[in-house]
Amino acid sequence: MRVTLKPFGAPEPAVLEHLATGLRAFGDVRTSPSGAPPTGAYDPKRNQYLADAFLETSKDEPGDLVLAVTTEDLFDPGLSFVFGLARTRGRNAVISTARLAGDGPERLLERTLKEAVHEIGHLLGLDHHRDDPECVMFFSKRLEDTDRKGATFCRTCGDAAEFTLKRLRR
Repeated sequence: MRVTLKPFGAPEPAVLEHLATGLRAFGDVRTSPSGAPPTGAYDPKRNQYLADAFLETSKDEPGDLVLAVTTEDLFDPGLSFVFGLARTRGRNAVISTARLAGDGPERLLERTLKEAVHEIGHLLGLDHHRDDPECVMFFSKRLEDTDRKGATFCRTCGDAAEFTLKRLRR
């Protein structure tokens, strides 16, 4: 299976390299050339971008799964912000580093990988894991939630993800 990283704007090269290494468990990881944030997705009243627009803009990228990576602050209707977004069993996801920085470069890399694995979990059919705050599929309302959880699936989520990955690799 092939995972494509699609940068929008100018994510730090170290972030993209860390994601490429950390996501190898899902398959071959490649990085597409950087693109501009989606036209019309910016909401000047919020000073944020609509996350769903990144999914639409990256839909034609090659690969089985596409992860858009941006430094822009994202929102989804009804939420003040999102760290990332994916449609369950879709093909495209997006993560933003805008709210993940601030505690040093190592922490940024750690948080970015957690959010990437979380969104890929949704692409593999996983929902939020409400009972295990250490599972990567736990919903992060705050940065503290992201810091508390691990970068891997719990056993239950891991078994479900592996089942889907086996089907996709055929």
